[in-house]
Formats: sequence, structure tokens, C-alpha cells
Amino acid sequence: MSARSRQVVLAIGLVGLLADAVASHPAFAVNRVTLFKVVTPQKEIVIGLTKAELAAMRGKTADAVTKSLNDTGELQAWQYETKAGVSGVLEEAPIRKIALVADPATRIEPYLTGLTIRPVTDEIMIEAIR
Repeated sequence: MSARSRQVVLAIGLVGLLADAVASHPAFAVNRVTLFKVVTPQKEIVIGLTKAELAAMRGKTADAVTKSLNDTGELQAWQYETKAGVSGVLEEAPIRKIALVADPATRIEPYLTGLTIRPVTDEIMIEAIR
């Protein structure tokens, strides 16, 4: 086998491994979601914001999300919930699009989880519209 053939085979193998890593680990995906806990006097919910949404807020922290919410008066986000995935393993999954209204009693905190975070996909968006 020539050196060129080995390079081609190695490149194909690396592309396959990279594709598998992105497919099996959504955290590596471009549409990665960061979770936050929203604490109100009535309840606590978990929301997810994409990398693009956080970039528009000019920050990735809970403080940046709080500032954006207070500045605009409203924030659209996906509500997340712990659910069993297709394989039966627990994961954080988007369930509905919600609007948060600015309120001095509302707190936004970072939310850390050891579970896989499912990104928002086109299928989820279509289901939410129905």
C-alpha cells in the first residue's frame, strides 16, 4: 500500500470518528444548548439557550441572561425537562417554547447536569408549532 493510499484511508477513518462523536455527543454539535434554572416564587424551571442566542445576549453566564431579560422585558427560550431518550437513558430534552417576563422576584442560575442535553432540532420546532 502506498503512502498516499494510507493517508486517504486514515482521513476517511478520522472523518468517520468525528461524525460519530458529533452524532453521539450533542455537546460537540454546533447547535449546542446551555441550560439555566429559572427560579420564581411559584416554581423552578430549566431553560435552554443556544450558542447563537447567548451570543446575541453578549454573554454566556446567568448574569448575562438576567440582564438581557431585564433590558428587553421578555425572553423566549426552550423549556427543558429530564426524560428517557430513545434508548431509555435519561437526558435533558426540550419540551416547549416559552416566554419569560421580567420580574424582580425571578432569579436565573446556572444549571449543571451530568445528563446528555438534546439540542433543539427542526422536528421539535415543528411539534411545538402544532
